[in-house]
Parts: sequence; C-alpha cells; structure tokens
Amino acid sequence: MPRITEFDKEKVLKSAMYVFWEKGYNGTSMQDLVDATGLNRSSIYNSFGSKLALYQTTLSYYQKESGGMFRKALVEAGNPLEAIQLIFEGFLPEILGDEKDKGCFVMNCKSEMGNQDRDLKKWLLDTQEHTLSTFQGLIRDGQEQGIINKKQDCRSYAYFVFNAFQGFRMTGILIKDKNVLQQIIDNTLRVLA
Repeated sequence: MPRITEFDKEKVLKSAMYVFWEKGYNGTSMQDLVDATGLNRSSIYNSFGSKLALYQTTLSYYQKESGGMFRKALVEAGNPLEAIQLIFEGFLPEILGDEKDKGCFVMNCKSEMGNQDRDLKKWLLDTQEHTLSTFQGLIRDGQEQGIINKKQDCRSYAYFVFNAFQGFRMTGILIKDKNVLQQIIDNTLRVLA
C-alpha cells in the first residue's frame, strides 16, 4: 500500500507560487519545485497531477489572495467611484514593495502561457470576466447614483478601467514612483467622473 504524504498544502502552494512567479512556468524545473516545496517529485505528481496542474493551482491560490484587496475596497468604500479608487490604491503597497520586479502573477501567466493551454486560457478568461464584471457593476451603480458619467455604457467603461488597472500593474514593474502611479489612478478616475 502506498505511503500517504502529509504536508502543509498552503505552505507548499505558496513556495511553488513564488518559484513560478519569479521564473515563469517555462523557466521553472521540477527540481526547482522539489527544492522550494521540500516534496519529492512523486509527491508533487501524486498530490497535484502534473507541473501544469500545480501551476494552475498556484494561480488560483494567488487569485484568491489578491481578491481580498478587491473585497476590502468594496467593504470600505462609501460609493462605487471610491471603490474603484481603493482597488487601485490597495495594490500600491505591493507594487512599491516589489523589489524583485515580479509584477502580477496572473498577468505574467497571461503573457507567457495565455495561448499555450486550452484549460489555462479558459481559467484566464474566466478570471478576467470576474474582474470585468466587478468593475461593470461598480460603474453601473455609480452611473445610477450620478457620480460616474454616462458618456459610455458600463461595459465599455469596465473594459477601460480593467485595461487601466492592468497597465497600472505593468507600469509598476519598472516604475516605483508613487506620484506617477497615483497620477495613473487619478487620470482613470477623472475619465469616469
């Protein structure tokens, strides 16, 4: 009877996530994952199925963690426009503190692996749609309350905010100037007001 490997799944996922995040999927070897997690190859395969399955699991873990910043902004905001502002500003400390210039793990995945695997592409599209829907709902509510203009429909503005958010995250990889990043936020909000 095979021996069951016991380990702290969250710790393993976090360790694997940091390796994938720093080296990318293609740059990460199974030996890198063995070294980072402390599990042997067979334990990784038995527990996660494959390197790609482990990668997808770490992406879901990351998304769950960063989703907390969205939830926090939604709870703390006094109105939909402020919620959008708090979402952007909630990521400022992460961007400014990113000494290794890793950027957003999901966006890195999108650029490296977005067209490499059908299941991964579907996950990325679903994740993107969830974020777009969040922005769309905030914008619709803001338009109904009269604090966001109606020059464009809420879906068009949702794409605008989503793309501004991605650009903000990408800019933050190389530019750690809080004033520049805050101007991106302010200009995005100015278009909506």
